[in-house]
Amino acid sequence: MRLTRGTYWWGLAVLFIVNVLIAAPLFRVEYSAYRESNEGTFIAIVRMMSQHPFDWNWWPMWSGGMPFQNTYLPLTHWLMAAFSMTTGYSAARSFHIVMALSFIAGPLTLYWMATVLTHKIGASFSAALAYSTVSASTLLVPAIGLDTGGALNLRRLYVAGYYGEAAHTLALALLPVTIVYFYRAITTSDARWNIAAGVAASALALSSAFGGILLALALVCLLIVYRPKPLWKPVVTVATISITAYAWISPWLTPRLIQALRANAPTVDGDYRYTPVARLALAACVVLFGLLWIALERLRVAAHLRFFILFAFVPAAVTALWYIAKIALVPQPHRYHAEMDLLLPLAVIFALATWRIPPVATLAGILLCGVMAVHGMRFAHRVVRSDDVGKWVEYKIAKWMDEHRHGERAFISGSSSFLYNVFTDNPQSNGGHEPSLANPFVRIVNYTIYSGANAGARDAEYSIFWLKAFGARTISVSGPNGREFYKPFANPNKFDGVLPVIWQDGDDRIYEIPGSRWSLAHVMPPVALPARTPIHGLDTEPVRAYVNALDNPRYPPVGFAWESTSNARIRGRVEAGQIVSVQVTYDPGWQAMANGNTVSVRGDAIGQTVIEPGCAGECEILLRYAGGAQRTLTRCLSAGAMLFALGLLTRVSGSARRT
Repeated sequence: MRLTRGTYWWGLAVLFIVNVLIAAPLFRVEYSAYRESNEGTFIAIVRMMSQHPFDWNWWPMWSGGMPFQNTYLPLTHWLMAAFSMTTGYSAARSFHIVMALSFIAGPLTLYWMATVLTHKIGASFSAALAYSTVSASTLLVPAIGLDTGGALNLRRLYVAGYYGEAAHTLALALLPVTIVYFYRAITTSDARWNIAAGVAASALALSSAFGGILLALALVCLLIVYRPKPLWKPVVTVATISITAYAWISPWLTPRLIQALRANAPTVDGDYRYTPVARLALAACVVLFGLLWIALERLRVAAHLRFFILFAFVPAAVTALWYIAKIALVPQPHRYHAEMDLLLPLAVIFALATWRIPPVATLAGILLCGVMAVHGMRFAHRVVRSDDVGKWVEYKIAKWMDEHRHGERAFISGSSSFLYNVFTDNPQSNGGHEPSLANPFVRIVNYTIYSGANAGARDAEYSIFWLKAFGARTISVSGPNGREFYKPFANPNKFDGVLPVIWQDGDDRIYEIPGSRWSLAHVMPPVALPARTPIHGLDTEPVRAYVNALDNPRYPPVGFAWESTSNARIRGRVEAGQIVSVQVTYDPGWQAMANGNTVSVRGDAIGQTVIEPGCAGECEILLRYAGGAQRTLTRCLSAGAMLFALGLLTRVSGSARRT
């Protein structure tokens, strides 16, 4: 069936209605009943963005602080914060509404992409309807079906409603749009498609950590399937668009953030580092991909079907190797089932469309999808549930700390760390998303505190040592009978009789860390700074002098206060030759002025900030995060990319007027 405006819009309307009915419960959720979801961290970002509009330089809430872009790729949160500020809805409600809209958009953009690439409305509608109502991953991978509560349950709804995967859901909705624009860019000579492709690529890359990987895979498949002559031209076009798009978004996807993701991602939520077996499996997949490509070419399979099959092969292989053999081709391979669910219906439906399918069979398939749509609606009402936040122990911990220890840094553990900054502006010494941590040593500290590995009888001692080194005044612990969902402590009772309990609710407790003074800034001689980076969490000797200096009465107390999320004021008495250690993550973007004079700022061996004030007596130090040379460079690149795109658009418009 050829593309016609009327039939296309009828198909779009049906898909819209089906997905709205399935996603309807998401629109009513304020706080999800699933405290084990990491959506609390996303809601915290949205809350801060909406309450501090455009003050998005530094994030002091997690892991000693980090550049704001390290919290998470920002597009999803920009949309949610804008929605919250426009409508007045809370950050939590805005989170769920925008996620629901992204969920609805996914099948619609898939349908649009399929019709553009194939001009086959019937098959495009069938593929989008199948994606809307059926999950290939739950049908083909028993472990995924078991996690979803049944092979017939809709996985993408479960991922949104239970796991709170808003960013990944948005990326899947943007992927088809990006593919269409790149397809137009490499198969036509209209430069306006190049600009559209660049904007779409930027949005996809900023939506989720998966966005950039999906884009790279899609572009490889597009280039080897659609090869207009001369062959070098589409490669140059794609490279130019990609480089320009990255330059545009580089202030939010900085080189240091990419470096942090590369360093942390292989060991977050599992060990996904390459092994000899993984390298062999990767080589085998590349060979199979090549053989599949050659076979499809020789069989003269239609270009759109070749693209769908080749693109679907990659996430299917990643998912299958992980669930069958526990071989990781990429970090977190278990999450690529979402891409498999998106792409397999395209490959299967369009492969079937090459045969003469009896109309009755097509009708039966559509009716089956209708039955699955009803099942999906019922499943949504079972899975998507709200809860009374006031009864959560995570909420009680955050509110008690906000009232009794306002402004103090705490080590908040378990599920409370996900939800803590939804309800308070108090900073925590862990929390957030580990793949983008700016200070990698924080992960070592957290592991030491949680696991107590090889610490023996000194488990509590080592934990207290690192808590003091990173400025935590309190620590929350959920015991075996505690009400937190996650209980990460191998020995939750190790602080009993060692630290005073200052709050308790059943088996959930908050302990106070001993110390004579509490500030994130400390005067000390340079020799007291950590001598080297410890090898592991039990290697405390190089940091011993530093921790001892924190409470040494020889060094007067120093005041520290945040004046905004990116500016702090430090006041105290400093002797000649002394430094000021600030228990905030070091970044080259920090600047400091002491008594009006610009002074040196550097990092220490455990990733915290050191100021050389160069003053004697009473000193007032202003510490400001300005982003440094990297921010200047990326902003220049971004401005250059916009000028390049504007110039291209102006030239195209001028040519169009002359013709």
